[in-house]
Amino acid sequence: MSIFRQLGHRQTPTTTKRFELNGLHRLPAFIQQFFHHLVAKHYSKQTAQRYVYDVLDFFRWVEHASGTELEPETIDLPSFTEIDHAGAEAYATYLALDLENAPSVINRKLSTLQSLFNYLIETNQATVNPFQTVERPKRGKRNPVYLTESEWLDFSTLVRSNVGMTNREASWYEMNRARDFLIIQLLGLTGMRVSELVGLNWSDINIETGTIRVIGKGNKERLIPIAGPLLPLLSEYRDTSSEGAVFQNEKGQRIAVRTVQHMLKGHIDRLKPYLTFLSYKQVTPHKLRHTFASRLAMGGVDVLTIQQLLGHESVATTQVYAHIGDERKKHAISGLQ
Repeated sequence: MSIFRQLGHRQTPTTTKRFELNGLHRLPAFIQQFFHHLVAKHYSKQTAQRYVYDVLDFFRWVEHASGTELEPETIDLPSFTEIDHAGAEAYATYLALDLENAPSVINRKLSTLQSLFNYLIETNQATVNPFQTVERPKRGKRNPVYLTESEWLDFSTLVRSNVGMTNREASWYEMNRARDFLIIQLLGLTGMRVSELVGLNWSDINIETGTIRVIGKGNKERLIPIAGPLLPLLSEYRDTSSEGAVFQNEKGQRIAVRTVQHMLKGHIDRLKPYLTFLSYKQVTPHKLRHTFASRLAMGGVDVLTIQQLLGHESVATTQVYAHIGDERKKHAISGLQ
């Protein structure tokens, strides 16, 4: 290979640095090259320094998780690139549960490692980025929109009634009253996604064991316990259709996600004059999922259990609901005399 062909295909020593970074000397040479790359890309010193600390934090976790003393500068490239998706997810879980980092901090630390692996792939030092598909907590979702206990009960009561309807609308609603109410209760009492709900078959519902089998993202299966109020509703509705899809249209076909969204919006619009919170809380199928998770968190259910019920791949995503439970605890303590 000529010297010209080699250009850009092998690392060249960096003779100048735009700034010094604390702790950089403690990192392996191949990771130090990543920071020289950041200098060339005109990253600020503050950003690059934060990246150094993020990588050192990761190695501290590796030492903690493995129970082995670790000198980061002695780590070789083949060993480092052996970390897989499971290891990356374990680190995200550690940040969320053990350190209780805010979503923004978790995202930054994972992004630092993702950028590092992207660099290693671009320079032909690695083939896979284990941090690429780690599920991240959503920023700005520390206080998700949800219905309180009383709001949920008020909404459940009125949605089944004819309040806000003309006689003609009430007559038409009679055909879908049981279906609409069951859909709304399933969303609010199981936390399933609307796509999971429309995909339900009667064979997924086991009244005897009191569980619903849900096929979630990535075709992953989970079991959700059936809440007490759902049992009579399911039994009643099963009398009308006991095979195939649970929710079908007039043609006997599985209903679409859009049908559920449109149905819920219709009920929200008619009940706004009677339930003031509907005017400032934009209730959607996903907000009912938030309602389910938030009520569990306020009831003291741990984050790992909520994660399993919601079908989140990473507990970092579920961590947003822990803050709701924390706020309730703070409120309870503040009331002590």
